[in-house]
Amino acid sequence: MTEVSAKAFLSYARADNEREGGRIVRLAQKIREEYETLTGTTIEIFVDSAEIRWGEDFRSRLDEALQQTAFFIPVLTPTYFLREECRKEMKAFVTSASALGLDALLLSVRYVPVPDMVEDSADELKATAARMQFESWDHLRLADENSAEYRAAVNRLAARLVELVARLEVTPSVAPAEALVEAFPAAEGAENRDDAPGTIDLLAELEPALEEWGSTLTEFPPTIGEINQLFVNATAEMEAANGSPKSFAAKVRISHELALAAEEPLTRLEALSKRYVTQLSDLDPRMRAFLSVAAQADPEERAAALASMRQLVDASAEASVGFTTAADAARANSGVSRDLRPVLRRFETATRNVIDAQSLIASWGEVIDKLLSDGAH
Repeated sequence: MTEVSAKAFLSYARADNEREGGRIVRLAQKIREEYETLTGTTIEIFVDSAEIRWGEDFRSRLDEALQQTAFFIPVLTPTYFLREECRKEMKAFVTSASALGLDALLLSVRYVPVPDMVEDSADELKATAARMQFESWDHLRLADENSAEYRAAVNRLAARLVELVARLEVTPSVAPAEALVEAFPAAEGAENRDDAPGTIDLLAELEPALEEWGSTLTEFPPTIGEINQLFVNATAEMEAANGSPKSFAAKVRISHELALAAEEPLTRLEALSKRYVTQLSDLDPRMRAFLSVAAQADPEERAAALASMRQLVDASAEASVGFTTAADAARANSGVSRDLRPVLRRFETATRNVIDAQSLIASWGEVIDKLLSDGAH
């Protein structure tokens, strides 16, 4: 029986694989075979979307991947960034791996050119993908799968995985506990040291960051509401113009004026979106450090400290529903007019950034609920 030396999770949009006649799934098989040829061992690559469902199954596989030598390989395409489940998978893995100092476990394949996949993209996930190491498959998807060119590219990708496995085996990874308490080095082993910060001490450190994040969250509804009102007013004007001899010209003018009027609140929304994501990135290691210490705290003290956090998590989840509705509406209406198309796309991108972050916040909620439940027994 061939030894399994590594695992990988191929994340892809099913529609892409279907349009390609199964080439994406076959690529995984070819990588596996080439890896085995190069090493004498094998790499397990999970490719069936039924195997990596979002939710409990994916979460358990994610935890397993972070404990072992396991890679996350997203196959990046325009469709990939439009699929909520693909975005959730990638966001969850990137966030967890980065927090643990395991960025080398991320290796993407850019299957076709992706518009706006640059490091300063307004779409935070595209910006993250641009900063990651990736293999370009732009022209290889058109090559014969048995051609020397295609086989050489498969070899390069498999060899890259072999190199990363070897590097990870000789380089100690950041221990999860060390990564989680990066902002609070004394938290690890706190129960055994008199000078280590307790739950209340860490909460005091967290509160300013939580307040800033909560404040940013409250700024979204009025800003989105302002943009929505502009569309409501413009829709009423267009309906009033129906039936007039110059209705088409009137609607073009209204669309143009709407695009101009939306520029300022839209720019504000984009800034809010970036600030929100940045604040969460800064907050995440501190939150996890706090939760790791809270698990050791007195149940009564723990419950009091976690109550306000649970409220923020709930508020974020409630807001996320509104963001999803707004983003879906923007995408559905992106073909309304040439002037409005870029406006609606920018609006969708800004709201999607917030939606992507919700999986991270939900993971906090899971830990908080478990700690509260443990304290109740």
